[in-house]
Amino acid sequence: MKFKLSLMRHAKSSWEFPLDDRLRPLNERGITNAKKMRKELTRQKCIPQKIYTSPAVRARTTAKIIMENQDLPFPILEIVEELYTFDAKKLERFVKKMNPVYTSVFLFGHNNAITDFVNKFGDLFIPNVPTAGWVTIEFEAENWASITKGKTIRFITPSAL
Repeated sequence: MKFKLSLMRHAKSSWEFPLDDRLRPLNERGITNAKKMRKELTRQKCIPQKIYTSPAVRARTTAKIIMENQDLPFPILEIVEELYTFDAKKLERFVKKMNPVYTSVFLFGHNNAITDFVNKFGDLFIPNVPTAGWVTIEFEAENWASITKGKTIRFITPSAL
């Protein structure tokens, strides 16, 4: 069975105000880049069955911008506390617990977790997934729990568009 996991690092956030890390909003560049990525992902017809996002404002906002004006059956967006992590091992534990009824999943989160995860499970080395960077890995597996090395089928960055 084929499983597709698309991981997006949140868009560029603001450090303008002294806020708790979870509360930092996107800055202007982040909003612009998220909209640019939405346009490209729409062009490529990237449509998930399920979307998970970190509870951090910057990740949730990125997810909402990406999904704006998409013809999606709601509610497919779920805010997950476990995704507020910078650790690839914690991210891997979450992915491997995902329900296999969803074979196409989008996940919005943070670095270094995303870069380390895509380098462990994808077949393309990516030194750093930048803010608003998007990576899709396709797996041949029985379920999410049994994923091993997959094929990196998409790596898109705002600067490449």
